[in-house]
Amino acid sequence: MKSSGLISFKRLMLPLATGSALLMSGCGGDDNDSSNDTADNEKFSSLKINAASYTDWQYVNLSSGELVTLTTEQAATSTDWHIALRRTEVKINGGVSGNGNGKGALAATPDGFYDAEGNAVASVFTNADADIQAQALSAEYNLADLTFKADRYVPAIQDWYIYNPTTHQISANSANGWLLRHADGTTYSKFVLDTVSYSEITVRYETQATDTTQFAGGEKTLTAAVADGSTELCLDFDAQAAADCGGADWDLRYEINLAARAINLWSNGGVYGDGNGAAFGAIAATELAGYTSATMVDSTSIAAHYSADSASSIFSDSSWYAYNLSGSHKLWPNFRTYIVDADSNTENSDKFAVQISNYYSLGGSGSPEIRFKKITQ
Repeated sequence: MKSSGLISFKRLMLPLATGSALLMSGCGGDDNDSSNDTADNEKFSSLKINAASYTDWQYVNLSSGELVTLTTEQAATSTDWHIALRRTEVKINGGVSGNGNGKGALAATPDGFYDAEGNAVASVFTNADADIQAQALSAEYNLADLTFKADRYVPAIQDWYIYNPTTHQISANSANGWLLRHADGTTYSKFVLDTVSYSEITVRYETQATDTTQFAGGEKTLTAAVADGSTELCLDFDAQAAADCGGADWDLRYEINLAARAINLWSNGGVYGDGNGAAFGAIAATELAGYTSATMVDSTSIAAHYSADSASSIFSDSSWYAYNLSGSHKLWPNFRTYIVDADSNTENSDKFAVQISNYYSLGGSGSPEIRFKKITQ
């Protein structure tokens, strides 16, 4: 996505969204604590959150500036939280993510972080001054010019087909490839699409077996056709065959529902299926060809970078970070500013400017720091 220019800052003397300070008892990625702080000089509040779990969400009430302890079942019906975080993911209480009416919008992207083609400029990311970027939280935004969106389901696998507006047909984007975690959660494959149409798909892949760290067994090709009248086709990479979408063994689900304008690839878990599937990519196919492992790159584990299909929010539509800019497989924040509308059904509902400024705020990965303030209207 191309970056939008940052609005010139106009300072607003807004009330603080304060919260009681919490002591941070440790700084490792497994620490169970989070930290709350209010930056008086910048007139915003911040939370350092232990969101390192791959399964549990951390729920935040932006009005109180504090975490809200909820089970998954409680959160599904609660309106006491506004946003929730789990590693790199951020969701808003509304749409498919919660019982609230929350929506989000991208307000600003700082100048210089992306080039004209939308590519991350590494030197800008790695030299960014977090204090300077915090000024965007106090900028004045015309909310009527922003596009607010509710959370919706989105597959982790994107940019895999090309649409021809003349013929109205689709074809495989063979320039991209992906790493796929199978339904069992321990087997992996790297794959590219050789061909795809509304009725058939051909996948070329190589597998890393359970309890191993290297691809082995050679490359395989799987071609399967969508049954007449069906809108889905499931593939079992282990069996190298089509599979029952109602079963537990499929690894990749091809959804082709033209009536619903839905053309998607789903892994087994997250939205469809009860498995532990997830994906990482897109990765340039030429680069992926050099991968010898689905879980280790340059002696560094990349297992944490897989994403399950999930509800997508404005924080994923316009991502808050860039990855591996310095060759160290780290995440770097782009200091985008988002507006979270706590209740889109109410005209004068509370709205908050939000940034994510750090992914390692408690020492380890999965501990994002969020900065936020209530805005006037």
